[in-house]
Amino acid sequence: MLVSAVPDPTAFDKKYFDALYRIQAEDFLKGIEKNGLLILDSEKRLQTALTTRIKAVPIKYGQRLQILFEELLKNKTQRVVECPVSPHPTPLLELGYNLRTDTEADALIVGDDSLKTLKAARADVIPLSGYRTSTFEKNRGRYEDQFGAIDKLPKATVDELIIRAVRFSKWLRFYDPQIGKGDRTSYYRRGIEYILSLWEKHGFFAGQQSVKIFTCSARRILNSDAAGLKRSKRSQNRAKHQIVVRDLINPVKRRFPSWPVKLHVKNDANRIFHARYLQTEHAIIRVERGFDLFDRTRTGKFQTNFLTLNMAESPHLKECRNLPDADL
Repeated sequence: MLVSAVPDPTAFDKKYFDALYRIQAEDFLKGIEKNGLLILDSEKRLQTALTTRIKAVPIKYGQRLQILFEELLKNKTQRVVECPVSPHPTPLLELGYNLRTDTEADALIVGDDSLKTLKAARADVIPLSGYRTSTFEKNRGRYEDQFGAIDKLPKATVDELIIRAVRFSKWLRFYDPQIGKGDRTSYYRRGIEYILSLWEKHGFFAGQQSVKIFTCSARRILNSDAAGLKRSKRSQNRAKHQIVVRDLINPVKRRFPSWPVKLHVKNDANRIFHARYLQTEHAIIRVERGFDLFDRTRTGKFQTNFLTLNMAESPHLKECRNLPDADL
């Protein structure tokens, strides 16, 4: 899952750079690219200062670094979160420190001089000179790996994995083709509401959230179907759609009344929509068995299921979203 860090621009001051420091800096940005977030201010003071300092690093140390940083800033990577800050001007180090505190990001990445200024021997203040052996990098690697079946994990651990995925997102998308069948709908709702409740409690952008649920019609309608068969399938699909709206969508709307919750039902004639996913602005999590997360005894125990960070699936999810809407 995701980790988050606020970078102090002075950590990229050219005076620090030699071959080893370059490796530390590149590893930090590479880690962010894989499963991290850069937490920056919405006034872009940190971004501007970072850009200036990285450009000033001698080319033999800074060329690759500049490319990595520019890639992170591109919208397609969704690796930057801009957070509101006080409009009053403050020194950059103080700005970064306050931003880390306010957002509860995992770490503030600093230069050695800033570390001395802060006089902080804290786990959440990481000197870039020692990044590769830092607790932040160790945890980043751990969260990048799979954690195994969620029914074998403490619930607090599963909670944390989901919180890390959703915390800084303004929207969530749920993809599960089975929901549209109208079977076990209350169980799907239970799993979805569990995720939404964590987002409601821990989401940083409170009041700005929206939810979309993508599924498929109960029966596929094919061009080759006879007219009578198409009518029959549409009738069955409408009946199932009413069940999903009644037992899932409407209860979710009542529980989270301030959020727009939209259901998108697709006709998947070529069966491209199969795997289940939770998508946020910054993460794609494959949910192996779908959102029927809990066992049927209502004891609060998870069923065997796997949550896997799978960032390469974005084009496939776009294909699923672009499927034709079912005729309901």
